[in-house]
Formats: sequence, C-alpha cells, structure tokens
Amino acid sequence: MVIAARLLLALAVEKGGLVLTPAGALKRVDVWHVFDQTEWPGYDKATTLAVNKVINEHDAYGVLFTRIVLQAAGLLRKRLGVLKATKAGKALLAPEAAPALLAELFEAVFWKVNLQDFDRNPIEFWPQHHMGVILWSLSVTAHDWSSAESLMESCTIMDTLDKVARPDLPAFAMMSRVLRPLTWLGVFESRKQTRHSGRGFDEDFRKVPLFGQLVAFEVEMKGAEGVRH
Repeated sequence: MVIAARLLLALAVEKGGLVLTPAGALKRVDVWHVFDQTEWPGYDKATTLAVNKVINEHDAYGVLFTRIVLQAAGLLRKRLGVLKATKAGKALLAPEAAPALLAELFEAVFWKVNLQDFDRNPIEFWPQHHMGVILWSLSVTAHDWSSAESLMESCTIMDTLDKVARPDLPAFAMMSRVLRPLTWLGVFESRKQTRHSGRGFDEDFRKVPLFGQLVAFEVEMKGAEGVRH
C-alpha cells in the first residue's frame, strides 16, 4: 500500500493533478499505472485481468482503497474534479519519508475511513469502534499463524456485537476490516490454508516484525476481576 500511495502521489505531482471521471473515480490510465506495479494479498491480479476487458478503479480494489485513504489522510485533495497532492503529501514522497507515510496511512485506514463502505457487510462499524483494543490484542496473540475466526475470538470485544444475520459475518468483518488492511499495510502476512471442515475462510494470518516497529502500547489493567479487555 505504501508503494501504491507513492505511485499515486508522484503521478499527481507529475501531472499537476489527477483528473477524475464524472463519477468521481480515477481514470483508467491512472488506475493502470498503479495496478500494473502493485500486488495485493487476497486478490489475484490474473483473475482480475481475466474477467475485465478494461480495468476501472472499482475493478482494482487496492487502488481504490489507497486513493480513498490518501484523501482521508489529507495527502490528496479533490478540487473541481481534480485530485492534487497536498503539501504534506508531496513531502512524504522523499525516500526517507516512507516510514512516516506508512504511519499516516495506518492511522487513516483505521481511524479516518469507515471500512464498512468497502465490504458490504451489514454489521455496522464493528469491530472498528474498538480498534485500539484489537491492535493491542493482536500484538500479544498473533505470533503464529491463526485463522480470522480464532483471532476474532481472542482479540475483539464480542459483547459489543448485536445479533447478526449469519454466523460467519463477524469473522468476515474481522478479516475485511482488520486483517486484510494490515496485510496491505505490510505489517501482517497471510497464507492460503485448506480448511478440513470445509467451513471458514481459507487464509491464516500473523504479524511481522514491522508491526512492533510501527505501533506501541501503554496498557494499564484495572481490576483483577474485570472483563478480559
């Protein structure tokens, strides 16, 4: 995602702005510039190319996601149908600014963007409203390969979840709103797994060392008899 962000920011600077379509999306030529040079865990580029004669922004989910996050972070700004790099966005193009760019993207993904807008999951906002708790919990549990279901059970506050239409929706929310963005940010990794039961998602996840370099926690436990979180 840092690579995609740098490509979009550099392109916006080079062109003096990215002209959007009447619907407010990136033009195909700009989408392809980023899509062709990036890979996105969980999304197969060959499949996307096989089912689409042309690549629009909504066909290239990672490009769309990055563009929206850059706007939420204040690094790209839309005016009169054109996306331009802000002063802060231009400053983060320097090679030595890559860690700062990652930090800006990380904050915007989880605290400035409503991730429900991307996954069509009817569960509203959960578990994004307690993301700090989740990230801390992942920091102490996600050392080894684990499924989205098991990480959901150990790292989210299930009591905040109302009745859901299908039992698989909470794990789907955990995967699409927490684990998948973390892999795109490069602080988690995923691998394909075969589920012997035939149920659940076919990926496992674990954190990488960069996760601990990016985030730190000051946690104070109050009351020995309190709830787990």
